[in-house]
Amino acid sequence: MNGFDFDKTIYRGDCSTNFFFYMIFTRFYLLIFSPYFLVVFLLYGLHLIGKKKFKELMFFFIPWHKNIDKITAKFWKKNIKKIENWYLDIQKDDDIIISAGLEFIVRPAIEMLGIKTLLATRYDTSTGKISGENCYNKEKVIRFREIYPNETLEAFYSDSLSDLPMMEISKRAFLVTKSKPNEIYVNK
Repeated sequence: MNGFDFDKTIYRGDCSTNFFFYMIFTRFYLLIFSPYFLVVFLLYGLHLIGKKKFKELMFFFIPWHKNIDKITAKFWKKNIKKIENWYLDIQKDDDIIISAGLEFIVRPAIEMLGIKTLLATRYDTSTGKISGENCYNKEKVIRFREIYPNETLEAFYSDSLSDLPMMEISKRAFLVTKSKPNEIYVNK
């Protein structure tokens, strides 16, 4: 079993950011909240709020959309082409995606790719709240161990060393730069 980060690893870009702008530019009324979004971004940039709160505040409008599943499906119909070819070439049935991205955004892409297992940040589309922690850094290992307490990944792929905790529980580690996976050696 191989593990993969999603954003900037097997997906060219950040799907949460792409989805945010997709919502803004397909639902123009959200533009009236531009000053609010700028303030939230500034608070996050100044480290006055964490990633979890940032995501909740930036996506506060999601509960207004009762058809969010249809919206995300339409988004992915347009954006699934951003999945990296190198990933499609090595994809296996037992791959697992472990992402800090919001689960409701990432899940449709995973389903389109035929991937069965996704661990991502749990966001309730009816309340606009994240349950648990942001699936990032050591939290990825915690979430992985909840499902696979004794498993070791054959390999873990990520664009960031923030995923070092996942790399450390894997036999091999790959850092993806410029759309290319490069094996790195992690002290174990």
